Amino acid sequence: MLRSMSTNVRLLGIAVFFNLLGRGAFMASSALYFTKFAGVTPGQLGVGLTIAGATGLVSGVPFGHLADRRGQRDVAAVLLILSALAAVFYLVADGFVQFTAVAVVFTFIERGAYAARQAVLSTLTAGENATLARAQIRTIGNLGVAIGSGIAGLAIWANTQEAYMGVIVFNAASYLICGLILFALPRIAAVPVKPGAPKLPVLRDRRYAAATLVNMIMVVHFAMLDIGFPLWIVQHTSAPHWMAAALILFNTVGCVLFQVSASRRIGTLDSARRSWRLAGFLFLGTCVLTGLTGGTSALGACVLLLVAAGLHLYGEIIQSAAGWVISFDLAPTDQNGQYQGLFTTGFAFSQMVAPFVITTLVIENGTIGWVCLGVTFALAGIAMTPVLRIADGASSADSHGKEIARP
Repeated sequence: MLRSMSTNVRLLGIAVFFNLLGRGAFMASSALYFTKFAGVTPGQLGVGLTIAGATGLVSGVPFGHLADRRGQRDVAAVLLILSALAAVFYLVADGFVQFTAVAVVFTFIERGAYAARQAVLSTLTAGENATLARAQIRTIGNLGVAIGSGIAGLAIWANTQEAYMGVIVFNAASYLICGLILFALPRIAAVPVKPGAPKLPVLRDRRYAAATLVNMIMVVHFAMLDIGFPLWIVQHTSAPHWMAAALILFNTVGCVLFQVSASRRIGTLDSARRSWRLAGFLFLGTCVLTGLTGGTSALGACVLLLVAAGLHLYGEIIQSAAGWVISFDLAPTDQNGQYQGLFTTGFAFSQMVAPFVITTLVIENGTIGWVCLGVTFALAGIAMTPVLRIADGASSADSHGKEIARP
């Protein structure tokens, strides 16, 4: 059993690595390609991506439901292959309308693929070592993003249309490879719908919706790293501008080195509750220290930013591990796909609005903006406790679907 699980983890890790290798390269260089060679202005790029992001919000739950009813592995693999096909059309997109159309189709399919892949991850890593296995996979994924960003750097250095188009092809190939690797995993049987049962019970599960909402607020913290820190450093501190890139590198390396070891202690809802609460206060400390850098010397700002980044790193690691436990353990075993679809939809919505929150509500309001954001994180950390206590008090049949799922 342990050997079989290790094989599954390895295959999932390889699949995620290739997927994020291409995605990391694409995300780091695509904006330059579209604005330089595809006839899209920066403003149009933002509008098109926002429209696509909004469209992707409606695909997680239905595709997750489809994965439950048709087999999670097969649906995830097919959707990833379709994502690869959709990504290729970025090569022929010319102008705002075509770019937006391709982005909408790609994002709609890709978000559904992500929900189905998360269901596969949850099902095949279930057990006492689940959190450790998921931490290993996230570590491998972060490594893929880091290498992918380096590949994007080569395309940016070359600064030719052919180089950028090569990244687009590379990204499409990464989705194709990920989908094909999933077919090597054990097939997950479809779960038939019980007569009279609602088709999308996740939409009626208030406890899970509450957990999704709290997570949606908390994961705004990801935007601090790639949007908040760079803008704040450049506009409000005397720290050298290269500190922004240094902090991103610090975070990436830290996640690769420490995600697995830090996740070993987070495997139950009780440990997830404590870690989630701690993460909220760590993000509060991150925000306060960042806000204090505005009136300090260059050296003082660098020191405070490094400490803030360290708090953020540890908070991110334990929040991610706690989030896996919460999203997977509260989901009924026979409806895992649609539940992961809702949870990932909350994450996608957060990432869609996070740039506005950081740039408009935080950066423009200076230190007080950072403090307000930090307090919000602390409150979100505290808020998960009553949600999980409700879950602890529910019957196993009601909260997990375990008894219903037993033969």
